[in-house]
Amino acid sequence: MKITKIEPIVLHAQDTSLPNELDVGGYAGYQVIVHVGTDEGIDGWGECCTGGEYGEAAEAVRILIEKGFTPRIIGKDPRDYRNLWDNLYQDTVWFGRRGLTVFAMSGIDTALVDIAAKAKGVPACSLLGGRHKETIPVYASLLFNMDDPEGTGKKGLEYVKAGYYGVKFGWGMIPSKSFGADPLADERMLESIRKVIGDTTRLMVDVGRWVHWSADYAIQMGRRFKKFNLFWLEEALPQDDLDGYVKLSAAVDTTIAAGECLYTLYDFQDVIKRHALDLIQPDVSKAGGLSESKRIIDYADANDVRWVPHNWSTAINTVASLHLAASSPKGFLLEFKQEPNPLVTDLSKHPFTIEKGALKVPDAPGLGIDINLDIVEKYRVQPGQ
Repeated sequence: MKITKIEPIVLHAQDTSLPNELDVGGYAGYQVIVHVGTDEGIDGWGECCTGGEYGEAAEAVRILIEKGFTPRIIGKDPRDYRNLWDNLYQDTVWFGRRGLTVFAMSGIDTALVDIAAKAKGVPACSLLGGRHKETIPVYASLLFNMDDPEGTGKKGLEYVKAGYYGVKFGWGMIPSKSFGADPLADERMLESIRKVIGDTTRLMVDVGRWVHWSADYAIQMGRRFKKFNLFWLEEALPQDDLDGYVKLSAAVDTTIAAGECLYTLYDFQDVIKRHALDLIQPDVSKAGGLSESKRIIDYADANDVRWVPHNWSTAINTVASLHLAASSPKGFLLEFKQEPNPLVTDLSKHPFTIEKGALKVPDAPGLGIDINLDIVEKYRVQPGQ
């Protein structure tokens, strides 16, 4: 079997729950999906989660794949996905081994795993180490509306009633009205949410990157939030402040989580070795793809560190993350974005169905997702647009 085609496709679709006019630094809505074809007619799909307010990151990833990576692996056997990953990683020494480069590798790698599993006639999780779970519990991932604490809580209550494992609120609807900017407003928000969803519901808080907390301030807020019994506190510090995370994790009782912007096993090794986080959140579409994410969670398992895949992009990343969680006996939870976006709800011909608060792991070969090409064309961004 040989790779005959690698097509990176830039898509753009904004969350329909967001205001029509976002202030600077808002959610970009640009993603890149990767379609890989072979001479045996077996194809695969992957995703590169990109940001960038003007689509510049997505365009850069497209160019990286077309001009940088495709010539290096065209004609190769996709079943050698780990060998191909290692070769691409070695070749990136001249232009970076984090960020956009790893995004591009992520989409290719997941598509190759998809093909390899289809070629063997097994689900992707079986190829990666076994189908340890038939279903994976999910938590509802939502945004704070800092103008409406009661409404924010009521939004979360819908998912509590539906049996979700828990609810997470993060960031805010727009950067200028973000959680984390005003401690009194933050406390009022969490008090209101707790009042609505009850004291026993698992509640997670994602501070996000629209505010810039110091380690000392994060410790102060972590202690103030203790009365709200958070299941975890996420992204409380900038991703580069590893020393700060070490300090924060040691100083508060609440579980400290992060990792959506860490790349490859090497970043996660540093975090785990230094006990910087209590729970890591690798994103398949950012961390290096499905096979690299499997290496990350295996390392975490060996070091008794909990993990939950980060998932806030498209249906491809959701199903890839589902297989990742199922491939380990310690996979216990998956993030499921609930802010409506057609790249989540419509990209697959068979929408995800939550039953008793869990997603069923596909048993079809590969990722088990059937891409809706009409949706791809509807939201495709042509090069240079």
